[in-house]
Amino acid sequence: MTPQGREQRLGYLFAVVAALAYGTNAVINRAGLKRYGSPLVAIVIALVTGVLVLAPLAYRAYRASGAGWRPERRALLFILFSGLSAIIGYGMNVYALSVLPVVIVAPISASYPLVTVVLARIFLKGQEPVSSRMIGGVALVVAGVLVVTLAH
Repeated sequence: MTPQGREQRLGYLFAVVAALAYGTNAVINRAGLKRYGSPLVAIVIALVTGVLVLAPLAYRAYRASGAGWRPERRALLFILFSGLSAIIGYGMNVYALSVLPVVIVAPISASYPLVTVVLARIFLKGQEPVSSRMIGGVALVVAGVLVVTLAH
């Protein structure tokens, strides 16, 4: 297997693990919120846990970069905005889980590919191809969200 093929297989594996983790996260959050009750405190606890888990890995990656490594300023802004959008998304998801059933919140929040495809088409022109099949897949996701939401 070529290095590129191995990397792609790892990418698919990581995507599947991410889907399992996100799905598990919604159920665990809902169960915890029903017992604990405070969405804001739950968000802070989860984010602090994430920082504690990732800090040693980030430090190791920083050390492996070598002396003199400095991120490009513009790249740093993209990463900061990415973190901000992730925190906002996670926070809104936890709050939604505190007031709605997980079977409603999970499909709605899982419709983020719609936003991703639209933004990729706008900001990543020429870098990320957006095919009609992808747009069709996004339409199916949106239709599924509507069916789940309206059926409840």
